[in-house]
Amino acid sequence: MPVDPQIEAMLAAAPPWPGVRNMDLATLRQAVRDSSVMLPPPPDAPVAAVEDRTIDGPGGPLGLRLYTPEGSAPFPVVIYCHGGGYVVGDLDTQDMIARALCAWSGAIVVSVDYRLAPEHPFPAAPDDTFAALQWAAGHAADFGGDPARLAVAGDSAGGNLVAAAALRARDLGGPALRAQVNIYGSCNYPSELTASAREFAAGPLLQQDDIAWFYEQYLHDPAVQQHDPQASPVRAASHANLPPTFVGTAECDPSRDDAEAFGAKLAAAGVPVTVKRYPGMVHGFASWVGFLPGARAVLQDAAAFLKLHLEN
Repeated sequence: MPVDPQIEAMLAAAPPWPGVRNMDLATLRQAVRDSSVMLPPPPDAPVAAVEDRTIDGPGGPLGLRLYTPEGSAPFPVVIYCHGGGYVVGDLDTQDMIARALCAWSGAIVVSVDYRLAPEHPFPAAPDDTFAALQWAAGHAADFGGDPARLAVAGDSAGGNLVAAAALRARDLGGPALRAQVNIYGSCNYPSELTASAREFAAGPLLQQDDIAWFYEQYLHDPAVQQHDPQASPVRAASHANLPPTFVGTAECDPSRDDAEAFGAKLAAAGVPVTVKRYPGMVHGFASWVGFLPGARAVLQDAAAFLKLHLEN
């Protein structure tokens, strides 16, 4: 299927994308932020409260944003990590995704402002993600959450980070997770070109060279670190006993095949997995949930999955 006509029209109207390698870091971050904060949340995704907090993280103060749904506490709790190649993004850039997941799943969403590369390379981001999960498990009752009903969710790099957190939680004996959601996170260092990486090397939107550049910023020793399951969760020695997992992929995305291979790896290990590919979609499409039917579909599917597994 070709790129969705609505996305094609949007991209045609936008200035040509130079690729992240051809932009200085400050300009790239500002461009992503400016374009992201203008995107609306879905009109039918009300939340009761939004609160910013700061906790003690592994590298100093760690920012969190708590989205509380309408209804009566205690609520399930979902730790959410935004995308951005480990290099860009913040609590505002995927605010619309966090709001949608909160409203439609009925869970408190704890969005994590993890440290970014290259200033803070691997393993800063996965360490911050796991610290946020531990904090939420230990303090859920303080903010209306139920520590017995925890899940993780993320998009793109954020999907990789929560997959790493799920592995760490399993290996350390907790916090116990009921579900994980990965929206187009590859969960793998791009050491091999998959069919989708070849087909969509030039985009649309995300290019294969963009992925390479992001990892150049993130890993200071890629020859070794690419094999670390905290960087490439698909390479863990075992994927048994991980929580039920939802993987949503975009058809026209260079990272599609890696993300789907992650789902297949979990399924082979006996983990209940739902893998769904969204036709005509491109990497990053979930951020357009306010107006794009495909984006709405993936977040409604993810929220329904969370709701199912977070029920009492």
